Amino acid sequence: MEIGAIIVGCVTGFLSAYFGIGGSSIDTPALRTFLGLPPLIALATPLPLAVLKAAIASVAFERQHLVNFRIALYSVLAGAPGIVVGSYLTAVVPGKALMLLTAVVLFLVGIDFIVKELTEKTFAVEKPPVTPSATFVIAVVFPIGILAGLLANGGGIFLVPAYVIFFHLTIKEAIATSLLTVIVMSVPGSVIQYHLGHVDLRIMAFMAIGAIPLSYLGAKLDIRAKSKTVMLLYGVVMTTFAVYFFITQLEG
Repeated sequence: MEIGAIIVGCVTGFLSAYFGIGGSSIDTPALRTFLGLPPLIALATPLPLAVLKAAIASVAFERQHLVNFRIALYSVLAGAPGIVVGSYLTAVVPGKALMLLTAVVLFLVGIDFIVKELTEKTFAVEKPPVTPSATFVIAVVFPIGILAGLLANGGGIFLVPAYVIFFHLTIKEAIATSLLTVIVMSVPGSVIQYHLGHVDLRIMAFMAIGAIPLSYLGAKLDIRAKSKTVMLLYGVVMTTFAVYFFITQLEG
């Protein structure tokens, strides 16, 4: 199981940094599917590690001046309380239901990005960037925080598409800003999940061995890649894994 945890850490560390999602949403299905961890343990164990992975990747992105600090600040102020609410809800919502919900969310996010990429030529002129009000950011991010807390992740899987759709950030700006936000938003959920007994520190430690170096590598490769490539790959990876995970959990 130790080797498996390291491998999962390598793969999800790279993907989380490349796609700006912190990694918990990918880690959870991987831990459940390949290591056979109980639902709530698989759900919560990756969350503290998301803080470290996001911090490492953020260093690379910040050097390229891709982070929108204003949106990140308001996202934290709105998302952190939402995560607290959602985290406590995990104590009363069935674990299998959370696993299936994770799969559905991954699928919807993936499809959204694939459709946007394949129809990009229809929208030849990119939407101009906007400066959203604090109220607008809070209205968008607070529900994301609740859902992130319910699924025991830092919210990056939802923040990236939200930043692109509502705030018109480029995919790379959305990824960079999401990672910075995830650093802070993952903390309250991590503390609560640990208090609830859902975090396996041993598995998390082995995952960190692989995740730390691969997180930095993922961020560096994302910076060099074309935005079109990042968006399409994001959608394909999320959708494919979501379908596989949903089927395995439904049969389990």
